Amino acid sequence: MNKTATKFVLALMALTFVGSQVQAQFTTTFAKNVNPGQQSGFYYALPQTMLQIDFVVEETECEQGPLSEFASSYFPNVEYIEYGATEHKLVEARMTRLATPDPNATFFVSFGNARGSAKAEFDILPNGIIRSVGCGNTLSEETVTTAEPSPSTGTPCVSDAPKSGFINLVSSGKSDAQLAREAANRIEDLRNAKYYLITGDNDMSSNPETFNAMYQRIEEMEQEYLSLFLGKRNTRTVVKTVYVIPSKEVTTQTVAKFSETEGFTSGTTGSGTPITVQTLPLNATASINAPSQTAIESLSYDNKLFYRVPELSNVKVSYQGKTLLEERIVVNQLGVLLMAPFTNSKLFFDTTTGQITNLKMQ
Repeated sequence: MNKTATKFVLALMALTFVGSQVQAQFTTTFAKNVNPGQQSGFYYALPQTMLQIDFVVEETECEQGPLSEFASSYFPNVEYIEYGATEHKLVEARMTRLATPDPNATFFVSFGNARGSAKAEFDILPNGIIRSVGCGNTLSEETVTTAEPSPSTGTPCVSDAPKSGFINLVSSGKSDAQLAREAANRIEDLRNAKYYLITGDNDMSSNPETFNAMYQRIEEMEQEYLSLFLGKRNTRTVVKTVYVIPSKEVTTQTVAKFSETEGFTSGTTGSGTPITVQTLPLNATASINAPSQTAIESLSYDNKLFYRVPELSNVKVSYQGKTLLEERIVVNQLGVLLMAPFTNSKLFFDTTTGQITNLKMQ
């Protein structure tokens, strides 16, 4: 083999890290300490836990009836809408755990500067999270376990709210007081019709389907006339989504604010009462003697790869002193970073936690 061909083969062996084998020792360095363009290699990341929290909110539009000023006169014991407004109700919270690349656990692997004959074959997901080392193409394609969050902040849901608007009255040359009297008389007629339908001498009892249809229609007409006095409430359900990255430094975060009059606002701005997310580690990894963050960030390591042991944590979402949601889940970044030696072995990583799930020695 001539010198040119030899150099080409050696270059390929030094730079190819997915789907090929590298006959060289590698060095792992914390990503922030790498100068771009000065070394040949690649980056890999461990996953961090991101919480997708969906808040289900009911929004009710209150429409004042065109004859509301006469409501207390004709229906003195019934509540009515005095002015138009929108009411909001926080119904529930739902949580989904996502895995995204952790910028504080991203590392650079370089070749060619160290001595040795370790054989490495790296498998990296498109988002940079490491999946395996030394395993070739034995793994199947990754599914949705490392899904990226979408930027959505409010998603309307299917609503059974009636259409807005009021029944039209023939108002030519009539005052509002006259229209109110006519509407009240119409309501009384409809109620009498319902009573007669139930108790009167008719043939409807022999045909339940026709009876129910007529009764339902009379009921709908009565409600339409009543809404002229009492107003209408049209409700729809929306989902507001926020994304939270728990941290060791801040155990409780304000993620949104909510007001029954102003609604839901993401972040710390806006009016209303804060919605908080508290993440408390349960210290399952407290007994592990892990390297310090300073040692991880300042040193380089030959033939070693970082992996993570995640921490079991209690996550609680609260509003106005009440718990909307509370779950125990694994939070990656609250755990510890450790180093695994690599000497012609096979390492399998959990792409949702960064933990080593399988180690095979060759």
